[in-house]
Amino acid sequence: PGIIIAMLFVSIPFIINYSREGFESVDVRLENAARTLGASPFYVFLKISFPMAFRNIFVGAVMTWARAISEFGAIIIIAYYPMIATTVIYDKFLTTGLDASQAVAAILLLFCLIVFILLRLLIKKKK
Repeated sequence: PGIIIAMLFVSIPFIINYSREGFESVDVRLENAARTLGASPFYVFLKISFPMAFRNIFVGAVMTWARAISEFGAIIIIAYYPMIATTVIYDKFLTTGLDASQAVAAILLLFCLIVFILLRLLIKKKK
């Protein structure tokens, strides 16, 4: 629980800000037109507002994930155990030296690179 709280504390502003920007960019006239045609507020949100803001929400989620996976400071202070990747890198560096920590860092870097490449391919397919 401490790790989740620490990650949320430093990462949640990303998704909040991106989502807010996405919903602010939705044209209010479209929402009003749907409401005058008899759509419920939930239907307007589901069919107009959310789809138009989805890209920003998705980008915010990716940025939140990237920030959370790289978090070190809050986690090392609040919840050292169970270890996540960044604390494992730090622990390996302190106990066995740079060589062992480089291997773990390379694995984390490779994992993040694969995730971002897959996301890029997914975005290109949607266009």
